[in-house]
Amino acid sequence: MRLSDFITRHKEPVLQAWEDFARTIVPAGTTMDAAALRDHASLMLDVIVADLEAPQSGEQQTRKSQGMGPHARGESYAEIHAADRLGSGYTIGQLIAEYRALRASVLKLWATQPRESLETDSEDVGRFNEAIDQALAESVARYAAIISDTAETERRRLQAVLDAVPVGICLVGQDGRVLLANAENRRIWGDHPVANSVDEYGPWKGWWADGLQRTGQPLQPSEWAIARALTGVEATGNMVEIEPFGLSGVRRTVLQRSKATRDGNGDISGAVLAQIDLTEQVSTEAALRESEAKFRTIANAMPQMVWSTRPDGFHDYYNDQWYQFTGVERHSTDGDGWNALFHPDDQARAWAAWRHSLATGNPYEIQYRLRHHTGEYRWTLGRALAVVDQGGRITRWMGTCTDIHDQKLAEDGLKKQSERKDEFLAMLAHELRNPLAPISTSAHLLKLSGGDQARVGQLSEVISRQVDHMTNLVDDLLDVSRVTRGLVDLTMEPVDMKVVLNHAIEQVRPLIESRRHELQLRIASAAAHAQGDRTRLVQVLANLLNNAAKYTPQGGLISVALRVEDDTIEVEVSDTGSGIAPTLLPYVFDLFSQGERSPDRAQGGLGLGLSLVKQLTALHGGEITAISEGAGRGSKFKLTLPLATFQQAQATPEEQSVAEGKEVRARNVMIVDDNADAGQALAALLEFEGHVVSVFGDAKNALSAASTQQTDVFILDIGLPGMDGYELARRLRAKPTTASALMIALTGYGQAHDRVLSSAAGFDHHLVKPVDIGLLLALLTRRDIRVGR
Repeated sequence: MRLSDFITRHKEPVLQAWEDFARTIVPAGTTMDAAALRDHASLMLDVIVADLEAPQSGEQQTRKSQGMGPHARGESYAEIHAADRLGSGYTIGQLIAEYRALRASVLKLWATQPRESLETDSEDVGRFNEAIDQALAESVARYAAIISDTAETERRRLQAVLDAVPVGICLVGQDGRVLLANAENRRIWGDHPVANSVDEYGPWKGWWADGLQRTGQPLQPSEWAIARALTGVEATGNMVEIEPFGLSGVRRTVLQRSKATRDGNGDISGAVLAQIDLTEQVSTEAALRESEAKFRTIANAMPQMVWSTRPDGFHDYYNDQWYQFTGVERHSTDGDGWNALFHPDDQARAWAAWRHSLATGNPYEIQYRLRHHTGEYRWTLGRALAVVDQGGRITRWMGTCTDIHDQKLAEDGLKKQSERKDEFLAMLAHELRNPLAPISTSAHLLKLSGGDQARVGQLSEVISRQVDHMTNLVDDLLDVSRVTRGLVDLTMEPVDMKVVLNHAIEQVRPLIESRRHELQLRIASAAAHAQGDRTRLVQVLANLLNNAAKYTPQGGLISVALRVEDDTIEVEVSDTGSGIAPTLLPYVFDLFSQGERSPDRAQGGLGLGLSLVKQLTALHGGEITAISEGAGRGSKFKLTLPLATFQQAQATPEEQSVAEGKEVRARNVMIVDDNADAGQALAALLEFEGHVVSVFGDAKNALSAASTQQTDVFILDIGLPGMDGYELARRLRAKPTTASALMIALTGYGQAHDRVLSSAAGFDHHLVKPVDIGLLLALLTRRDIRVGR
């Protein structure tokens, strides 16, 4: 029996032996069913049988033994078998072993057959082996081709994946040779050389940039992350600066991580390097840090509190001024902790305004009281604006807090002062109308009185009293104006405050007695001399006593005490009167300040007295304080003045009356006043006193008359038409016939600079309308007296 017949007859035992061997292959053989194990083997046996039966030349046999049989360039069963086994997970060693098992199975079974039943033909066995070798060569070639194609596909796929990754990837072998580098790695490093070992890493320029002490030092070849990974040291994060190849002077900041790759035995077979280019990020962060540093410097240099929030309103930044103003710990007001620093009455309002701005994007602006580190709540102006990007989305809120406490109080003060001023003007109109009514009535009655001298005298007294009252009102206004503007002139000399107090009491005594008050005096025995202006100090004390008398119900008690304490003199005026309300007490010395005004009040006044008292006291280096337990509980005013540095036994002698002991004689008087009624009235009065009077309404006619008539006294108004009184006085002084005449200015202008101008023009005296008649008459008899008010 020939070998081809033997294989055909014993095909099943051969395949079973083959399958038994395949079952020993791990893992593929044990998981394949019988069909999968036998199908291709059976077909190949059929091919081998056909090959054994086909005639072959020696050359054909040689080619087959070299793996170059008829199917070497086409797809044979052996090639199909190789693809099938590769798909099942066979290794190439397992595939070769399978063919050896097939050969052994056939030859072993062939060897067990009786010799007499076989047709021994060594050529058959040789051709059988050649056929097996041919099939094995075809399978191995196909297996290798598939593996090669798959490896190339996977390599290309891996390369594509790596090139798509925005991280520089580099693979090196065990010796450091660069095996693979992706596109990002080539972009980071430029056209770099392919190093064959770690020793060739020298041209790669890098410097440490990890912020440690070594920052700025160049990296040695062995210090690169991938070189350290090849030694078994895992480099988890090396921050370095590199200079790419071909870009001299350019620096890039790179974060490198490297790890060794190992084979099946755990031995290092190479390393992989991952690199991230952080140049832009580092540059951006540096610019951001610089910007933040500038912002913080500017914010901390501002006198205002500066804060910032996230788009949702979460506060995450405050400048130094915030913490200095509030005194709170840093970050303690992050989030919504800021609202607790607001005055309880302002918290809900501030929250509502802030939520509205967050919801609408509208600017935030509100005034509230913020707790100062002293515990005081101070008025603050809060403002904030939204920061938006190009799309109009809010990215942050920037805000400020400005301390406006003093401004707020000033505004409130100005508002209250304006209210007091309006009240004052209303009262001024009332006070001026009051005397005008009896004056007007009396003037009308004078026309009807005829020769009734008693009635004329009575009406004249009414007019005189009311004019005095109006004069006092105007004098108060002028006094306050002069003192407020610093135009008052004080004659400072040692004065005895006991004498001053006595004069003040004498001035106010008629009012005290008319209201039936009891006056108690407690005067210290020690000398009490102060350096001051006698007239003004009398005015100060008279004002205090006058207020006490006016605002104390009839039959009240007024107490006056004068004490000398160390280097000060204290004068205390107390009463049992209406007192001062707590809301008014802090402002009682302010201009236009006065207690509650009512239409039925009887005492009158403009509320200027205490303001004048305070300012005159300050000019004397003293202090004035007011004390009251409230409305209806009386008041106490305490005046404190410095004690004079030297003492005098007596106060300065009293001034004698300007008219005392002087003989009255008639004078030739010229009155020049564009107010005809005023000029004629004054002329009538002077003629009644025995003087010869002429009246002119303008300077031109007055000059002409002065050249032809003798004139002893000129009484000139300042505000004349055409030529004012100053110019008229200068021209009269220039005339030889009038140069020595007595010149008296009688005007409504009574300020300090008005007096200077009148003196420079040649006037001897400066009197203010309405004139003090007694003083004017005295001046007509005594030319040596100069009067200033």
